[in-house]
Amino acid sequence: MVVTGWTRLLPLGLLVLAACTAPPAAAPSAPRGAPESAAASAAAPAPPTSPPVQRTRVAAGYIPTVAAAPYFVGLERGYFDAEGIELVSENVAVTTEALAQAAVGNLQIANITVGVAALNVLASGIEIRIIGGTFGTPPSGPHGYPLLVRKAAYDSGEIRSAADLRGRKVALNGTAVWSEYALNEALRTGGLTVTDVDIQLMSFPEMPVALGNGAVDAAFPPEPFSTQAQELGVAVPLVEDYLHNVQGGVMVAGEAFLRDRPALEAFLRAYLRALRDLHREGFASPEHAAIIEKYTRVPVAVLQKIRPQYHDPEMRVNIASLMDQQRFYIERGYLRFTEPLDLTRWIDDGPRLAALQALAAR
Repeated sequence: MVVTGWTRLLPLGLLVLAACTAPPAAAPSAPRGAPESAAASAAAPAPPTSPPVQRTRVAAGYIPTVAAAPYFVGLERGYFDAEGIELVSENVAVTTEALAQAAVGNLQIANITVGVAALNVLASGIEIRIIGGTFGTPPSGPHGYPLLVRKAAYDSGEIRSAADLRGRKVALNGTAVWSEYALNEALRTGGLTVTDVDIQLMSFPEMPVALGNGAVDAAFPPEPFSTQAQELGVAVPLVEDYLHNVQGGVMVAGEAFLRDRPALEAFLRAYLRALRDLHREGFASPEHAAIIEKYTRVPVAVLQKIRPQYHDPEMRVNIASLMDQQRFYIERGYLRFTEPLDLTRWIDDGPRLAALQALAAR
């Protein structure tokens, strides 16, 4: 069962049916001359039914986007059910909220990005642990996070590299977040940083429109908005082959769920099975695209055109990448501290490794 929002269901009362007052029918007697065991067999009650399998409720906080596809596939293919997990989804759009709810036990699992909000919360001493990696970029090649430029400016030769964006208006969804770090990496290919461009804050869906009407010269929208802008003919990729092997998001768990190792490992086994399916068959396979459309409402036709999400197939966490992002935020003056945190202090890799070992033995 999947429940969205912070809904809490009240226990249902049990309805007990009154027994019929008529006396029970007498058990049939064995025919004359039949063995006594036959009569005993006829009167024997039916064997008791097995008790229902106990399931563990796991509330997971994540945004219902393409990046959350392992949850959707695991639900639809019955992997969580098979592990005795009743997965309950909670739409949590803000990292600080997700961390706080995981820390107090309202969420057992949460997907977050390790941006400024998360780092400041970690520095405050909150008791959560990173148990695996989620989305990111592949070790090599293009990915779903290109820096786009206005097609008219590109076709005219006005803007042909990141170096040509100095002083130009560039659309971004926010500062002090992962996308600002990624934009900075794209600009570095032309010898620039985010301080060299005119950042225009707007939502991802607004970016194709802004590129089309010339309100901005470049934009950093993720999929499916990147493909949408290109399909509309208003933008072309300016920087694609960059930002390799970068950790975009991680999965965290609170102390209470960490103590329930059997349930945590069961959850991870189901999640990893779904993740392997996505790697093997692809995010845009007919079945997976239909599942993702069901939960995100992104049309199958769009899903089959976009560049697929990248998730490490074993949920490994790239610590070096997270540390590099932390240094960027320190340099920008966003953090409450000036010396980098040792992020390995917040990682518990035991449940992930145990889940992988169990799957390998099957």
